[in-house]
Amino acid sequence: MTESAIEVRENRQAIFARDNPPQYVCLLDEAVLRREVGGPAVMAAQLGKILEVNSPPKLTIQVVPFSQGWHAGADGAFNIYSYPDPMDLDVVSLDYLDGALYLEEDLPVERYQLAFDELRATALASRQSMELVSAVQREFLNRT
Repeated sequence: MTESAIEVRENRQAIFARDNPPQYVCLLDEAVLRREVGGPAVMAAQLGKILEVNSPPKLTIQVVPFSQGWHAGADGAFNIYSYPDPMDLDVVSLDYLDGALYLEEDLPVERYQLAFDELRATALASRQSMELVSAVQREFLNRT
């Protein structure tokens, strides 16, 4: 990851330290928790960060478990940005190697909103998700 990409992510994380942060729901495939990047100690620390920042309803993290099999997010990650003002259009962003694609048209955005709703319905509840994250973290800690 480039330094500029790291800076962008750090700036994005700082948004949640504001007095009135936006509501954010993050749905993670269980594979994200288990795919080892950086070694067991790094993974344990990253999973610890997930446990630390999860604070429903403002920042809610849910895991779609392996037991769900194929799911609506299996074809790739996406973000939906919704705004409180009904005059502001919802936007879907799709990241790819060279940048991002932003969708604003009603039909594509509605399809992604349906996919998100399906994913959220198949994901573990936040508390169950954190129990799974904690269990996986312990597995990595046992390997350090």
